[in-house]
Amino acid sequence: MENPTENPSKAAEYLKELNKIIETQQELLEKQKIRIEELEQQVCDLCQENACLKDQHQRHLATCRLQQQGNSHPTLGSIKENVIQENLYCEFMFYSAKR
Repeated sequence: MENPTENPSKAAEYLKELNKIIETQQELLEKQKIRIEELEQQVCDLCQENACLKDQHQRHLATCRLQQQGNSHPTLGSIKENVIQENLYCEFMFYSAKR
């Protein structure tokens, strides 16, 4: 095999090829960086949605416990109202985050 330093045109050809490889790798890294940012945003959105759903579930369990106790407690109406408001808030936050 011929030594690239002995043939300048071959050395220039190798250098061009290496530069193409480096450029391609840099483009790939940039695409991967963008994709990672998109995925991180999706994780953030899902965490927010999950927190809202957990809160709604806890409220639902509290409502069920109050209903099972047979108490016509004024708190029950407040819980139902809060659940409705929380649903609207979670939907707003979830769809706002997607924009």
